[in-house]
Amino acid sequence: MKEFFANRFEGKAMIVTGAARGIGEAVALRAAQEGARLMLADRREAEGLQVLEAVRALGAEAEFLALDLSVEESAQTLVERTVERFGRLDVAVNNAGVMGEPDNVHNLSKGQMDYTMANNFYSVFFCCKHELRQFLAQGEGGAIVNNASIAGVTGLPGNPAYVASKHAVNGLTKNLALDYAAHGVRVNSVNPAGTTTPMVQEAYEYVMARQKEAIAAGADPAAAQSMAGEKQNSMLRREALPEEQAASILFLASDDASHMTGAIVATDGGWTSF
Repeated sequence: MKEFFANRFEGKAMIVTGAARGIGEAVALRAAQEGARLMLADRREAEGLQVLEAVRALGAEAEFLALDLSVEESAQTLVERTVERFGRLDVAVNNAGVMGEPDNVHNLSKGQMDYTMANNFYSVFFCCKHELRQFLAQGEGGAIVNNASIAGVTGLPGNPAYVASKHAVNGLTKNLALDYAAHGVRVNSVNPAGTTTPMVQEAYEYVMARQKEAIAAGADPAAAQSMAGEKQNSMLRREALPEEQAASILFLASDDASHMTGAIVATDGGWTSF
């Protein structure tokens, strides 16, 4: 593992959601190396506890909470426990989310849409709500970074629920930046394209299975490809590493980005520039 010595987060209390794997895990590990005190949250308890052990091995003071952040009470518990443990909150990385079940609108159920919105948008909304309350109570500002997606700035074939949820995250990010800048709170988002995470791999496998089913049922292969979507690419001709996404997230969370707020940052290898 590459080592970092900037100590940009020395003594700062940081929340990282979706911390059990992928981008959230990478954020937690690098933040630990940079001196953060970490409150980690995820629904995946076993994997989350493994990440907790890893960040403690790096010398970080840290705790893990197994929470479903699509429920507002969980977001409130997360912030309250952070303050109980560390006395304050300085940075929040709202990373938890799901890919959902890709499907075109004419097949999409309200349940599918509700699930995707609850986990991708409402989880971010609930976390921001309680994080901002704490920042206001402290009166010293703070930084929030929301993990959206290239789906928050463009469309993706066959996954309108995911696209809608991530556009909502970016809209919320912009408005929070406007509303809380006067209080010293910065709110930005990152918008990754394909990244080598378990969630992306699982989504790709699901998409390929759906495509094969459609073709086997007699669908035109080109139409099936359009329905199911395709693996994300980039100008760099590779997926990003979770550590690369973590570097962008922690830049925005740090004082290095002290004049950035309301930014919808493309961390997509040039995907959205095509």
